[in-house]
Amino acid sequence: MRLKDKVAIVTGCARTHGMGYAIAKVLAREGAVLAVTDISDQVYERAKEMQASGYKVVAYKADLIKLKEVEEMAKKVLEKFGRIDILVNVAGSVPWGTVPSLFVDMTEEEWDTVININLKTTFNCIKAVLPTMIKQRGGKIINISSVTGPMVATPHLAHYAAAKAGVAGLTRALANEVGEYGINVNAVLPGSIDTKLNEVFPFLEEEKTLEIPLGRPGKPEEVGDLVLFLASDESRYITGQMLVIDGGAFIVERY
Repeated sequence: MRLKDKVAIVTGCARTHGMGYAIAKVLAREGAVLAVTDISDQVYERAKEMQASGYKVVAYKADLIKLKEVEEMAKKVLEKFGRIDILVNVAGSVPWGTVPSLFVDMTEEEWDTVININLKTTFNCIKAVLPTMIKQRGGKIINISSVTGPMVATPHLAHYAAAKAGVAGLTRALANEVGEYGINVNAVLPGSIDTKLNEVFPFLEEEKTLEIPLGRPGKPEEVGDLVLFLASDESRYITGQMLVIDGGAFIVERY
């Protein structure tokens, strides 16, 4: 097992078909002891499902936008397991369910909401676990960014692009600061991933699939496999990197 007895926090784990839950299951399969967290009560159901498969999992409900709640969650994890080896920042969201605004029409509330969900949550979680990792002189921080923002952009998603670009920039800056403590910090940049949102917005995925050389959206567990590599000792000499997982979509020439 590549992560035997490593203690990992994975955020954004409430949705059955979400990336957070898929990543958590991949890490658990490789022996990690998991603390899964989300703002939704459904995170407890996901933990029970994983426990039924024989995995060591504890669930914590927390609003990751609130630093005090995140610090309290991290404190409980440390008290229970004695260390924190891995942090995977998955929590985040595209503003589905509404008609996203062009920047000229975007309200301050829309901007703040998306920045908070995608960037502030990442800041808060790192802030809460970093002192422990520094004291341990080791740890793995994996931030889920996106190709949208750091690599490409699309109308109506200026706030999301800014947030995910911010996650990428934070990853690079932090890797520079904490390398001396043996802490690796990397970001995963997913492209089109089938998290079942395409069942609600099928036209979005149909258009994207046409531009993917591998001919299909990615699977959440495939993102999990990449996170597993970054969380394992196999990636010990990799830090400050943006790893794209998009089926080759970014390399397609567009006119």
